[in-house]
Amino acid sequence: MLKTLPVRKSVVLPFLFNGLKRSCYSTIIPPWKPLSSEDQLKKAFDDADYWNNLTSRERGYKEKLLSKFTRLPEEKGLFLNPYLTSPKGLKEFSNKSLEKARSLVDTMKNDRSFKGEMGFIMNLDRLSDTLCRVIDLCEFIRSTHPDEAFVKAAQDCHEQMFEFMNVLNTDVVLCDILKHVLNDPNINSKLTPEEIKVGKLLLEDFEKSGIYMDPNIRKQFISLSQEISLTGQDFINNIDLIKSNHVKIKCSELNKSGVNSLLLKQLPKDITGKYYKIPTSGYIPISLIRSCPDATIRAKVWASLHSCPNDQIRRLTHLVKLRAILAHLLNKCSFAKYQLEGKMAKTPQNVRDFIKTLMDYMRPKAAQELKFMADLKCKELNIPTSDSTTAILDLISPWDREYYTTIHSKAKDVNLYENHPINMYFTMGNIMKGLSHIFQRIYGIRLEAVVPEEGETWSPEVRRLNVISETEGLIGVVYCDLFERAGKTSNPAHFTVCCSRQIYPDENDLSTIQIGTNPDGTAFQLPVISLVCNFSSTLTSNDKMICLLQLNEIETLFHEMGHAMHSMLGRSRLQNVSGTRCATDFVELPSILMEHFARDKRVLHEIGFHYETNERVSEYVIEAHLKKMKFLQDCETFSQGKMAMLDQELYSENIIKDLDHVDVVKIYQTLEEDLKVLVDNKSNWCGKFGHLFGYGASYYSYLFDRAIASKVWDQLFAKDPFSREGGEKFKNCVLKWGGLRDPWHCIADVLEQPELAKGDANAMKYIGQTEGL
Repeated sequence: MLKTLPVRKSVVLPFLFNGLKRSCYSTIIPPWKPLSSEDQLKKAFDDADYWNNLTSRERGYKEKLLSKFTRLPEEKGLFLNPYLTSPKGLKEFSNKSLEKARSLVDTMKNDRSFKGEMGFIMNLDRLSDTLCRVIDLCEFIRSTHPDEAFVKAAQDCHEQMFEFMNVLNTDVVLCDILKHVLNDPNINSKLTPEEIKVGKLLLEDFEKSGIYMDPNIRKQFISLSQEISLTGQDFINNIDLIKSNHVKIKCSELNKSGVNSLLLKQLPKDITGKYYKIPTSGYIPISLIRSCPDATIRAKVWASLHSCPNDQIRRLTHLVKLRAILAHLLNKCSFAKYQLEGKMAKTPQNVRDFIKTLMDYMRPKAAQELKFMADLKCKELNIPTSDSTTAILDLISPWDREYYTTIHSKAKDVNLYENHPINMYFTMGNIMKGLSHIFQRIYGIRLEAVVPEEGETWSPEVRRLNVISETEGLIGVVYCDLFERAGKTSNPAHFTVCCSRQIYPDENDLSTIQIGTNPDGTAFQLPVISLVCNFSSTLTSNDKMICLLQLNEIETLFHEMGHAMHSMLGRSRLQNVSGTRCATDFVELPSILMEHFARDKRVLHEIGFHYETNERVSEYVIEAHLKKMKFLQDCETFSQGKMAMLDQELYSENIIKDLDHVDVVKIYQTLEEDLKVLVDNKSNWCGKFGHLFGYGASYYSYLFDRAIASKVWDQLFAKDPFSREGGEKFKNCVLKWGGLRDPWHCIADVLEQPELAKGDANAMKYIGQTEGL
């Protein structure tokens, strides 16, 4: 039986956790005195010299030990997968996995014995795991890896595997056997509840792929799915492009607008000398929006910053059309209808009702936040002020926001933020140490920084964290790629490289798997997560670089770590329901709940220490910066509602009705005008909204889970953010289930509201009526 190595603080070399087999090495103690686990965690992220020296020392020590046995250190691949030492190795891993998948399919189709059918769902899960381990890995590599050759190999492997998976989703023989297994009482009665749940989920996947349609239609489904994947990836790859490098403004207009003359002197002119060429990147356009009294000029510059090239609009239009055709092919009235089956919200109408309930509640609150801008603008235009929500919203445009906010800013607030910059108290090391402290108190787990093997990570800046349970030992691994570096453009994201699942019966090739052990002695695949951010570092007075985080960046890191903990604590036998493999509109709940911790002054006071003096951050400074962070918060919530409604509109039944005349920009601008609050009727920003691909028809999930998280926080942690009782309840009611249990039952239990288990329109309305978003 495979077991993890015993956890012994500051005695066992960290690399012994990283895939070395148990041997005589497990008793060797390094010839230096390691720091405590908490101090090493902090220094791993705050002191690059310390970490580089420790890495060199431990790897050199290991090499020296192995030389005594006339052995060289084995070459390790990414995530300790021995294939992943090169792009060629990635392709070999993909081909081996494909070969294994085909063999599994043959076995499942040919073995119709009672034993074979009893193990059919387990083998389907194993087949899914084999494919997902490649697809998820490639998704990560093509988004993050700095080596273009690796990225290209990942793209090729992803396309190959994705196409094979789409073919499987339309395999009638596999579907028929699955239906037989689920419907035969002799078999069904002997399956575990988890196997039945996974079987039903996989049957839904088959049915969503039009499994019993004409073979020609199934071929169309495969072709459409492949084209959607490629178009969507192309759309994502181009969301940062701007429509033009500059926008022209007449010199005569800008000169008399009241803009600072020093700023004007920095502006280039066109060849005629009659127009200024305002760049659409850098500080100059932002400075103009903040300082130019002429609203027409502000609008022109603002729209240029928020617009994308026409090619990007064509990509989005093509994506929307393809998804509408796919839904129509499967006899669904819209892609939203198709996508929401199996989700908590269930139907597009439930989603729209939820968003409308929320927006109706938030609209007057947003107007009150904008009241000071309206008063300033009325004074500037010499017109009467009004308290009317409609009047305020009609008056203030998005290009007014920065201008009037700048006028409104008070010197004392500016002085406070300048004299007490809060990021000085929150180094990356402080945050990681703080997160470990929070998890230790509420869940009984901690984070431990360990030196990765040579080749285990894709960049020297990546840190490996072992997740250690006080009762189970090592339960997972998180790779943190958090620092900026040349060429890195990734937005904050988490990637599930491998999910937790029990080792399958007769599974014998474990070379690509990091193994853990359950309390009952059974082996399981350790969940492997990668967190990717792009935080910048600052040069300190002692000429060292250190990463200091603002409150919004702390919130981002807490959010992504919430996803990681869901993967760590969501333990199941089968991978299809493990951790974050749950309903899309449920998966954001643990991460958004972590944002509440990041905004709690008690938590911030507990973990904030000045990077030089080690002085604890004062509550006064925290409160002042939290107040600043909450500025226009209701407007931001409303903006999220508008994006969620746009997502519904672009995937509604109206698209297929007039497929030849789809105008995504018109849909966007019309919706903006209908919904109010900082109306954008000037730009084509919809082409920069990347979640229209990844979260197609389910972007409402952010708002939905934010509303649920607010209620969970009030129920479990508002009185004490370090409550072990609250942590255990959330872990046992929500996290541990992954996707195994109906999310509405999880919510009903954790909120102690049994009626929510129905998940009906009343439950949606209850969630929509939420304070404190």
